[in-house]
Amino acid sequence: MNPRFRFVVPLAACLVLGGTLLWALRDVSSAPSPEMSAAVPSSSSPAVPEPSRSGPSPSASSGAVANLAPTASQELAAREEPPPESGEESLPPQENDPIEPEKPQTAAWRHEKLVHITGLLDRDVERMEGERQAAQARGDDAEARRLAVQISRHRARLGSLREETAVMAEAARQEEQAR
Repeated sequence: MNPRFRFVVPLAACLVLGGTLLWALRDVSSAPSPEMSAAVPSSSSPAVPEPSRSGPSPSASSGAVANLAPTASQELAAREEPPPESGEESLPPQENDPIEPEKPQTAAWRHEKLVHITGLLDRDVERMEGERQAAQARGDDAEARRLAVQISRHRARLGSLREETAVMAEAARQEEQAR
């Protein structure tokens, strides 16, 4: 991998995220606040003539942006939840339960796990057989072929699991006799 990608991809992601954040803030600041909407007269009876759109003065536009910025931050502050008043901070820290030691991975344990996995895979093969028959019944040959391939792969894995299970069963018997 080219080392430049280590820097370019995260940088691009940050730029996209920053642009999205700025876009969202711009949308929040351009939305009229409840105070502003109450002060603005309805559109059916304009009481104040609107300024011409040909060229507002730069000082007027910067003043409008400056007036909107505090209201946007006030809206964001109002949306934040207040801190919990239930007194959770005053409670002492809770002690965690002790971590149980890992069980030894004996041959008997591995045998049990292999038997469990084999049972799950057997059920999966049976379910896929039913799905394959249903796909053939409705005439979906592509799905039936896909399921047939999966079933053959699962059956191959089942064969190797059964061999492993037999080996582990023998090892578990020998381990039990050694005790």
